[in-house]
Amino acid sequence: MYRILDKDTIKMEIIPHLSEAKRGFKTKSCLEENVNGILYKLKTGCQWHLLSVGSLFSEVVLSYKTVFEHFRKWCKDGSWKQAWISLLKANKLHLDLSSASIDGSHTPAIRGGGAVAYQGRKKEKND
Repeated sequence: MYRILDKDTIKMEIIPHLSEAKRGFKTKSCLEENVNGILYKLKTGCQWHLLSVGSLFSEVVLSYKTVFEHFRKWCKDGSWKQAWISLLKANKLHLDLSSASIDGSHTPAIRGGGAVAYQGRKKEKND
């Protein structure tokens, strides 16, 4: 079984912040394995349908769709964000942001972008 974090860390640090179903569908596998599957997807960047669920779950193997639905539900209600913020606060001293590349917002816009009223639908000219 492939693990991103051990079950104790997931149970102590992440699970308390995630919402649980009050009625209706109850998951067949433990939440630690669902969270591990989500973390695996986020770490590797693979597509949801290529998630190797056979190596992520020990007893009951869930579909990638079920793992995605848990992730989607937790994102919608804000509990995944709350878990992320609490993990960042707890490990703030161990983070090294000296070489972090978070997104492409520092990339220069072609021909000045919004300053020259560049419209993305028009084909760019290569002068």
